[in-house]
Amino acid sequence: MKRIGSIVAASLVGLLLMPAISQSSTLLVPKTPWPVCSSTIVEFCIESVSIQSPGQAAEQLTWVASGSVAPSSGTSGTTSTTTTTVPGSSTTTTSAPGSSTTTTVTTTPTTNQSSTPLAGMWTDATWNANGHAALGFSGLYVQASAANDFSNFMVFNVLPTLQDPSSNDVFLADQSGNNYPASLSPDDIITVSVETGNAQPGVTMAIGNNFSDVVGTDANGSVLTFSASPAPVAVASNTSQCIGETGVAAAQVTQLQAIVAPTNDPNAGFGVDGVSGRMYVESNGACLLSTPVWDSTTQTLTWTVGAPHFLSDGTTVNQGFYQAMIPGADATLLWGLTNINQAASALVVSETSSGGATSQIAESSVSVKGGNIIISATGFSFSSPKFKISKNPRYKHFTTKKPRTITCERGKQVKKVTSRAPRCPRGFHVK
Repeated sequence: MKRIGSIVAASLVGLLLMPAISQSSTLLVPKTPWPVCSSTIVEFCIESVSIQSPGQAAEQLTWVASGSVAPSSGTSGTTSTTTTTVPGSSTTTTSAPGSSTTTTVTTTPTTNQSSTPLAGMWTDATWNANGHAALGFSGLYVQASAANDFSNFMVFNVLPTLQDPSSNDVFLADQSGNNYPASLSPDDIITVSVETGNAQPGVTMAIGNNFSDVVGTDANGSVLTFSASPAPVAVASNTSQCIGETGVAAAQVTQLQAIVAPTNDPNAGFGVDGVSGRMYVESNGACLLSTPVWDSTTQTLTWTVGAPHFLSDGTTVNQGFYQAMIPGADATLLWGLTNINQAASALVVSETSSGGATSQIAESSVSVKGGNIIISATGFSFSSPKFKISKNPRYKHFTTKKPRTITCERGKQVKKVTSRAPRCPRGFHVK
């Protein structure tokens, strides 16, 4: 399973923009793969997975354990002789949003029979009929665990699978000729729901398009449900390929991954009192994607993304996209922006290349939707640009109201919130 973890090397360091919380119980996100939820497994488990293709209703998928007969046999990588075209490869063209550059490659998903079978896959009886097998795989596997042995960051990686026709064992669907996973369809919307126990989901870094999430609670703790479409990624075999302007991608993979920082992680940086922790960023710059960093002196918010400068052909410049969602209440706390509908005038987005020069972004925008500020940038080139969000010096309506502090509680958990307009997070009430 080493090749699964090699797809993304996200930066898990920095000054995380998350609220400071007094934690009454130990947070320990499992380091081993999370199982499927059951009557006895109710925390740190995968609750459900669904998939929706254009023009179709969402399909609720069923878990099929490795070695069991699937309701749909899918496509077998060990017997198929049909060449399937995968986005990101040489007979199908793909491009990042807002980009005029396309890349092409042809691959045939195969299984690595020397690898350990996966625990199973999510599929259904209409997988083939609804066209999901067109890319050559027969289901999905959600790899969920802590980011590493020393972190409580939660990583959710959606992977394509193939089932061996003789043993019914489930394997990762590889690209033919290398050990990287086959590409998912960029047109599908995949929704995953997980039970995260006492880990309260906060800032999310997504490798995907059109990301959205909902955080709730049930009798077993926090529940995270996220949806997104896979994004074409130029994969680096090591992070050195994502530094400077000479790196060449090892492969192109259309993939979906979410990295979630718990708001109640006592070891995840000093945080900023009062912020909701509900920000997210999405990009195809998977190599050095970072959590947001706040500089209180300059009042700037910075993210980093990263990928090889060139695609795997060694000549095509890799172009990217980036989007961030900032809750309006957090913008009020950080910048004193009380009227978020004026965010486009009040905030400035700049991008700095890995060489230190300010780059020209093909298209950028600041908009407001559902009480959140959406920052979008497309058409820039990699390797490791930084995005900085700061006050527009020409905007004169930032508030200078002094912040105040309230104390919130939920059971034995106590949290102090300092803000110009403090409010308790979901599930907490004023003490």
